[in-house]
Amino acid sequence: MLEKFLCIRTGNCLMKTKAISSIFLLFTITLGMISMSPVSFADHSEITITPISGSGSGPGCELTDEGCYSPNTATVDVGGVVIFSNTDNVAHTFSSGVPSDDIIGTEFNSGMLAPGDSAEWIPENIGEFSYFDMIHPWMQGTIIVQEATEETHTEVVEEEIEEVVSPVVVEEVVSPVVVEEVVEEPVVVEEVVEEPVVAPQESEEESGGCLIATAAYGSELAPQVQMLREIRDNQLMNTESGSAFMSSFNEAYYSFSPYIADMERESPVFKEIVKAGLTPMLSSLAIMENAESESEVLGLGLSVIALNLGMYIGLPAFGIVKFIQLRKN
Repeated sequence: MLEKFLCIRTGNCLMKTKAISSIFLLFTITLGMISMSPVSFADHSEITITPISGSGSGPGCELTDEGCYSPNTATVDVGGVVIFSNTDNVAHTFSSGVPSDDIIGTEFNSGMLAPGDSAEWIPENIGEFSYFDMIHPWMQGTIIVQEATEETHTEVVEEEIEEVVSPVVVEEVVSPVVVEEVVEEPVVVEEVVEEPVVAPQESEEESGGCLIATAAYGSELAPQVQMLREIRDNQLMNTESGSAFMSSFNEAYYSFSPYIADMERESPVFKEIVKAGLTPMLSSLAIMENAESESEVLGLGLSVIALNLGMYIGLPAFGIVKFIQLRKN
């Protein structure tokens, strides 16, 4: 009887020891996979793009390895969220396209973002999208939109756990007196899938991002708007003095132009007044089409500035003085 009792107790202890060892081994393997798996799966459901500090002060960031944005080339899934965050100390825009395009902002346009502001874009199409800053056009980046991965991270972990559990067979030890059965409960992994919050995207028209000339002439394809763009790209941006002037000019211009453009869209009468006021300036800017070298851009540019100051400030001031003198007489 003593030998039979020792045999039963020894069998039970052996069975329990094997069961505990199997559970401990399963727990160790599962914990190792969970701790390693985040490295293997990159999350492209959300990406934040910020301008490099100081990139708006002048050209040069586009020649560096890091570019003008962080990251300069971003990857995101279809249906993910791209956050454009202005962490710089000057205003920026994030507009799809390149400066030489006839129409910009077809995919997204953040409008003018003051320091600390941000905007979001939910990509709906797969592809590679270029974008740039309308205020500082040398700042350019790329967003790669890829197809979202069907398997989530938790699904992969669950599949690996099932593969590990499958070799663990319920062990049944039968002794002459006692039959003890150990049943392992299946490991349940809950899958939590977070749906991205879709934020309404402001259109270019609603954000007041149109230029004054574009709003006045009704289209970016208007000949007057095309002439301004060609002078900017072909004459001013190809010289050091012209680039420095555009940087300072854009800072001032984009601080008030969206509001004037909104007023033009709301009032046809005001739109015609602005159009009439732009005509003398556009005629004087035609001189800049002949500028090719640095000295020509500097000389003709100063002449155009002086001419416009005379037309828009000098002549009205002279008329007001004469009118006051006539009233006194």
